[in-house]
Amino acid sequence: MHRIVHLDLKGAPFKVHYLEKVILAAKSWGATGILIEWEDTFPYSAALADIGSVRGSGGDGMYSLDEVRHLLRFIKDHGLEPIQLVQTIGHMEFVLKHPAYHSLRELARSPAVLCPSRPEALQLVKMMLEQTLDAQPAAEYLHIGADEVWHTAVCPDCQSRAANNIHNTASLYLEHIRELALFLKQKRPHLTVLMWDDMLRSVKADTLNAYQLGELVQPVVWQYNAMEHFHIDPSLWESYRQVFPQVWAGSAFKGANGSCQILSPVRRYVSNQEAWRMEVKKYSHSISFAGIILTGWSRFDHYATLCELLPVSLPSLASCLKVWTMDEMSLDNTVVSEVLPPEQWPGSELARCVHSFVVLRDRAYIIVHGDLVKTWLNPWQIENGYINPVQVEGLAMTVQQLLLELTSLQTDLTRTLYAVTGSRSASEWLATFPAPVLRQLTELRAVAAAAAKADASVSPRPKHCHLMSPT
Repeated sequence: MHRIVHLDLKGAPFKVHYLEKVILAAKSWGATGILIEWEDTFPYSAALADIGSVRGSGGDGMYSLDEVRHLLRFIKDHGLEPIQLVQTIGHMEFVLKHPAYHSLRELARSPAVLCPSRPEALQLVKMMLEQTLDAQPAAEYLHIGADEVWHTAVCPDCQSRAANNIHNTASLYLEHIRELALFLKQKRPHLTVLMWDDMLRSVKADTLNAYQLGELVQPVVWQYNAMEHFHIDPSLWESYRQVFPQVWAGSAFKGANGSCQILSPVRRYVSNQEAWRMEVKKYSHSISFAGIILTGWSRFDHYATLCELLPVSLPSLASCLKVWTMDEMSLDNTVVSEVLPPEQWPGSELARCVHSFVVLRDRAYIIVHGDLVKTWLNPWQIENGYINPVQVEGLAMTVQQLLLELTSLQTDLTRTLYAVTGSRSASEWLATFPAPVLRQLTELRAVAAAAAKADASVSPRPKHCHLMSPT
């Protein structure tokens, strides 16, 4: 079975020199291939220049066509399978957000889904696929995404088409996928086309066969839950058995534990791999599994905030790959490690800084929401100037010390982030995570320091109060 590591570059795309280190590390841990999801980091050109890196749509200045070709060659030259992923109907925000493509939305208010009934929509996606393949002449695989198509049969044209087809709404999606797969097979007859499977799960096997999907694509069945919540309906395997000669499993090593999480809990992700390995063993007699794709999501969608950064999640990736390279007898003793030796951990300094930030953030939360503030510096007391300065002067000193530690750490975070990713992603992470904590502590320190200098109040006096409540 293939062991493919997914790199989601729509969130914090990493510089080429850093990605090279990650790719080599992944190979040393047991990966057999790399799946790259470009989104707006791909250098689309000509009529598509506005949606990609050529015109800086993503804001990070990555990647050039030479860099894309270099990365794909680098992966291949080191004995791994390079696979590109291009979304083709759902998760199309990076394209449909542009005014030039608003008319191709399935739902006018949402840039998420492409309308499959517009001839221009199909032409658009074909151009995207063509440019992607042109960057990789020897491609053996291509992933067309096609997951989480939230809006279907919304526009009048789609409603009319669905109403006049015996397969109803499913026909819209299946015809789109079939058309794209046939287009790719015509260009590259030996190309293996992969797609996420979630939009196929509710479709009957007879319908899937009617659209010849088993001859055109290989589905990636994704399920990211830990062992205790892992479940795939047996009827799904029975359905896919009747349609697809080969399927793939889809697990996660990061980005599946919450849309704004900062750390990757290794035990949780390893548990997902273990559940998948048991599932593969259980159904291997009837299902041919081509491989496992270990996904590493950086955002839940184009507009979502960043979740776990890749350097932070590499111990998880190493442990997860180990599950797939160990013999069955050793599975009960799976080694779960939250850290790696520095020489095996690309970006270890940034990862350590992020871990340190989480510790300081938690300390800040305890202070801001703790008993001391609630008891002696609550909003009513601040508003009415009714405060005992002795009770808050220690708080002011504690907050000041924490601010010094956070400010120092922010300097290291800034340096290490900018060293491996682009300025947009670095500034976004800093503004999303450390900045609000620093702002809250700064405001609390100002209020506490002012209160500590005042005399103990005789009585509440709202008219004479000049303190401001921290937000």
